[in-house]
Amino acid sequence: MNTPSHLILNLALLRRPDQGGYTWPILLGAMAPDAALFVFYGWAKWVQQLPESVIWREAYYSQPWQDIFAMGNSIPLALLGLAVSVALKQTAWGLFFASMVLHHLCDLPLHHDDAHRHFVPLSDVRFTSPVSYWDRKHYGTLGALIELCLVLASSAFLLSNVSSIWGKGLLIVTNSLMIVVYGLAYLRPLWS
Repeated sequence: MNTPSHLILNLALLRRPDQGGYTWPILLGAMAPDAALFVFYGWAKWVQQLPESVIWREAYYSQPWQDIFAMGNSIPLALLGLAVSVALKQTAWGLFFASMVLHHLCDLPLHHDDAHRHFVPLSDVRFTSPVSYWDRKHYGTLGALIELCLVLASSAFLLSNVSSIWGKGLLIVTNSLMIVVYGLAYLRPLWS
């Protein structure tokens, strides 16, 4: 799934209207598994000046980066963080790690060729889903449509529970951009 989708879904599932102070741990936990990906892309694009095709077909799969991605996408490590947070009664940290686990569980069924090693350090196995959230060769149009529908439904729920005008504005802008991008990437080819 795309990072903005994780942010919206995790907020809808984990945030409670009476606990607005816990929005940031949920957002940061939803972004944490993708943090290394943003660093990788910045390094590959602007420091190494690699073309997009090399970034996503070669550099992304290089062993040092795959090891870094595996640590950030480890379900056992996130569950350990959640268990420690619960034991220490640290609600903010608990929500951070719960948000990471939710991110992992949403990614698990939507990654094919780019599947993460979600079970490091216990196993290097990659769950290769038959469905991709982006690759048309692996039902990417269906995956993207499901993701978009989940995000729109979650956003509708959040709009009634978010009191901040900035929060509502960000939801509307994010959804509008996703509709345009998904429409151009996935729906336009179907009509052509």
